[in-house]
Order: sequence, then structure tokens, then C-alpha cells
Amino acid sequence: MIKLLFYSLIFLIVAVYIALIAKEDPGYALLSHGDWSIEGTMVLLIGVLSTIIASILLLVFLIVKTIKFPSQISHWNQNRKTLKALKNCNQGYIELAEGNWREAENHLRKSAHTSGMPILNYLAAARAAQEGGAQQRRDDYLLQAHKSDPQADIAIGLTQAELQIKDGQAEQALATLMHLRTLAPKHQQVLKMLFRVYQQLNSWQDLEKLLPELRKNNIFSYQELSQYEQALSKRLMLQALQNKNQGELNLIWQRLPKATRTEPEMIQFYCQLLLSLGDHDQVLELIREGLKHHWDAALILLYGQVKEPDVAKQLEKAESWLSDNGRSAELLLTLGRLSIYNQLWGKARDYISESIVVAPSTEAYQLLGKLYENQLDDSVEAMNCYREGLLLNTKVEAIKLNEELPLMLSC
Repeated sequence: MIKLLFYSLIFLIVAVYIALIAKEDPGYALLSHGDWSIEGTMVLLIGVLSTIIASILLLVFLIVKTIKFPSQISHWNQNRKTLKALKNCNQGYIELAEGNWREAENHLRKSAHTSGMPILNYLAAARAAQEGGAQQRRDDYLLQAHKSDPQADIAIGLTQAELQIKDGQAEQALATLMHLRTLAPKHQQVLKMLFRVYQQLNSWQDLEKLLPELRKNNIFSYQELSQYEQALSKRLMLQALQNKNQGELNLIWQRLPKATRTEPEMIQFYCQLLLSLGDHDQVLELIREGLKHHWDAALILLYGQVKEPDVAKQLEKAESWLSDNGRSAELLLTLGRLSIYNQLWGKARDYISESIVVAPSTEAYQLLGKLYENQLDDSVEAMNCYREGLLLNTKVEAIKLNEELPLMLSC
């Protein structure tokens, strides 16, 4: 439009200039060739020549337009189809987000060829098909996605594995991910999804082999990986316990990082398994070593529940902790229990009573009640202890209920 105005302005200026010249002197022009000649004013000659040139240019313009017309029609038609496809594609994604699976699938399928991004359409259509319960159509769309862009194996494979996992097809997802792993061994998303599949399949040995790669490629944070490692180790330990294989159980423990082997929770778990196999000596040694790194109430209580052959030495060791770690309720209760093992009834009563003063517990009341009933022959005090223990247990249950009730009501 600007060019047309520019050319029109130039033409107008030239025309005005010629008109001004012609007014002063129209000039004289003679054209001759052989026996014929044309005679007239210069202005008229210029006007005629301009008309002829303009006519020729107009004719050429019309011829060019006529030649280009079919391609322009085709281009316009293609643009119209593309716009329609984009509209269908957009509508398909909207319906996919709204959960209208069948409508989304239809719109995405129809617009795949002309949208300019068929692979995205087919992958989205595969999701819609699965949500609609059509696994065969889902697989067909994934195949079409691969045909539309054979170089996008990783993206297509990850989508396929994700849909298979969501559909409960863990074994098929594993096969898909193992293929992807050959294509991209260090791909973070492939390794992360492989981790999920091994969990679903309870394939703990494979998961244990995968952990070093997860750590090496920084797939999870250090804290997350440590939690996963501990949970996996517990699974493997339980499996070894079911097989009554203490050698394998000990080997799993030794494979853990040193920092993990000093965690009180892991020590307690491992000790409980060893106790079920009757290995009391190793349990006591583990508890003593663990308490050197972390003073833990649960380990203190567990120490009092395991009896070593020399119970006097065991009590002496526990009493040595009083000066370094204070008179905690757990340590006092453990000392009371160890005093019972040593048949020191008065000492046991004093330790357990002090534990109750520091922090009352149902376990302490029960143990003190049994001491009064069986060794001190005081049924009245025994009944008082049992009653206090029941009342305390009722209070604890009531507090738990009050804490859980708002959560239950919110659900």
C-alpha cells in the first residue's frame, strides 16, 4: 500500500511537471519510417507512449497473476486447512485437560496430518485413548507418532512407558525402558522411571544395582537417595530373614554406607531382625556402638530388653551412661529392667519410680506393677500401678483421637 502511494505521488509530480512545460511550449515531434510518418506535439507523443507502456505492463501483470493463480489458490487452501487443524488441535488439548477423552482423541487425530506437529497430536491422542480405556488405539497412536518422527524415540518411549505404568503394565514398561536405556544409558528420566518400575515389580536386587547409577547421575537429592537406600535395605533384609539366611542379612548390612550404619533407626531395625534369629551378642554390640554416635531413646530401651550372659556387667555398663547422658526416663527404665535381671528388687523399684517421675509411661507402670506383684509382694501398690498405667494409656489414646479427628473430618 505504501509503495502504491509512493509511485502514485511520483507519477502525479511528473504529470504536473509535464503539464506545466506543455503550457509554456507544447513542443513538436515527428516520427517517420519509410513512407509513413507521425507528426504532433511532444506532449501528445509522450502521452501516447506512456499509454502504450502502461498497457504492456498491465498485460504482463495480468499474465503473471493468471499463471500464479492456481498456486495461490492452493496456498490459500493449505492455509485454511492449517488454521482448521490448529483450531481442532487446540480444542483437542482443551478437551484432554477437561477429561473429555473421546472428543479429545477425535480432534487430535483429525488434526494430526495438517497441524504441522503430528507427533505431539499422536502422543496426546495416545493419552486420551488410554484414559478412555482403549489400549490398542493407544499403541496405534504411539506407532503413528514414531512414523511421523523416527528421531524422537526417547520422547515417544518415555510417553509409552509412562502410560504403561499408569495402566498397571509394569512388565511392559520395563521392556520399554530397557530399550530406551540402550539408546540413552544416562538419561535422567529413563533412570527415574526405571526406579519406579522396579519398585512396582518388587525387584529389590535390580533396584539395588540401579542405586549407584542414580547417585552418579544425580537423579535424586542426597537426602532422598538416602531414604530410598534405607527403605530398600530394609526390604532386602526382610527378604533374607524370610529365607532364614543370616549370612545374607549381615552382608546387606555391611554393604550399607558407614553413615547409614550409624543411623539409630537402621540399627534398631537390624537389631530386631537379629533378635528374631537369636543373635543377642551382636545386637548388644551394635547398640553400644550406635550409642557412641547418637544417643537414642529407642536404642536405650532396646538395650534393656536384650539379656546378655553377664547381666551384672550389662547393668554396670548402663549405669556408666548416667554421668554422661543424664537421667532420662528411657535410661532409668532400662536400668530398672536390668536391675530386675540382677534380682536387685529395691534398686529396680527406685529406678522405675524415678523414670515415672521424669516422664510417665504405660510401659514403666506395667513393669513396676509386675515388680510389686511378683517380687515385692505388694498387691495394693501393684494394682495402683496397673490402674495408673491404664489411665495414662486412655489419656494418650484420647490425645491421639483429638489430633486425628480434624484430619478425619476434613477428609
